Amino acid sequence: MDFLDVPTVLKVSALFNLMAALAWLTLAQAFRIAPRAGRLMAAAHLLRLATQDYGNHLAGWPDLLRQAVPEYGLLGGMVLLLLALRRMLRSRRRPRDIAWIAGLGALAIAAGLAAGSALLPELAGTAAVTALALLSVREVMQGVGDQLSRAVAVATTMPFALLALMSLGHGAELLLEPGLHGHLLHGELPSPARAVLWFVVTVAITLSLIALMIWRVVMRIQHLTYRDPLTGALNRRAFEQALADAQAQLQRGHGFALAMIDIDHFKRINDEHGHPAGDAALQHCVRIWQAGLREVDRLGRLGGEEFCALLPLQPAGDLASAAAVAERLRASLAAQPLQWGGCELPLSASFGVALPVPGDAAGEIGLARADAELYRAKAEGRNRVCVATHLQGSP
Repeated sequence: MDFLDVPTVLKVSALFNLMAALAWLTLAQAFRIAPRAGRLMAAAHLLRLATQDYGNHLAGWPDLLRQAVPEYGLLGGMVLLLLALRRMLRSRRRPRDIAWIAGLGALAIAAGLAAGSALLPELAGTAAVTALALLSVREVMQGVGDQLSRAVAVATTMPFALLALMSLGHGAELLLEPGLHGHLLHGELPSPARAVLWFVVTVAITLSLIALMIWRVVMRIQHLTYRDPLTGALNRRAFEQALADAQAQLQRGHGFALAMIDIDHFKRINDEHGHPAGDAALQHCVRIWQAGLREVDRLGRLGGEEFCALLPLQPAGDLASAAAVAERLRASLAAQPLQWGGCELPLSASFGVALPVPGDAAGEIGLARADAELYRAKAEGRNRVCVATHLQGSP
């Protein structure tokens, strides 16, 4: 790559870091898109820009600083990048692993500098960056691996994996090539291949984070489109679509059951404690029911205090399993009163369970049959599960 002008590549890299930092800050501050992740990414780019360890801008600095600045800058930038990645993926994992890796890396760099070694600080920084890059790969795969296609997930992960491989390769070079670690002290430029690779990885990681940000925005839009804003359950339109899809699969042997749910004496909660208490009660119920449902189940809010759960079954006619799920949801709610205004508000719900009817494209007959069982549960005293045992015809 002798034809490459390394100083020009480094200037382009510096300009890219500056523009990327401004872009992330604009998205975070002006448009409020992933603001915390955006600020962290801007800081990572600015830190990389300020401590870029190539060129003559370190000339004349004391040897200790000429070694410390690029190593701590690279480590700090990687920490900011990983924190931004976790924010982007809405990870609930505490950053203890990041703190341990970064802390040990920083201490090892300091120990090497104190010992007067030119090799140990760079080797310690490279090891820490490698570990953090591998941690980034894990974060992406766990965060979006099951929500995106395999090709997209691999493409999103690739820049972080490439960074880990580059760091591993650099560590091997430091161990196998004597004198390589002293290039900073002599003000040497990196090789053309290294300069280009770092620039490509920087751009690829930034694009990967942008892709994750777009995915997050799309997921947010989908949430607002298909979810009830108060409870987070599917709204009526989304539930009806899920029901129509399930009905279409019914002929192929993919059975399901419907469980209509109505919160008992809900109007009394609003009248006695106010509408905020009613909203809290709805959220409390959905939180408990979602915890008791499987990932394949769908819970929708049809209106007011009325909900419906779509429960896929295997085998298709296993009505007993659906009734057991409804009973579990009923018992869980009855056992967990709402804490409101310093007191406990006991809550209960009535359930009507029914199987769908083949040929009912919109699932209206199945819903009506489950609704009839719900009214029977109300008439028989509430806080119970009633099951439709007849399978044919309309209710």
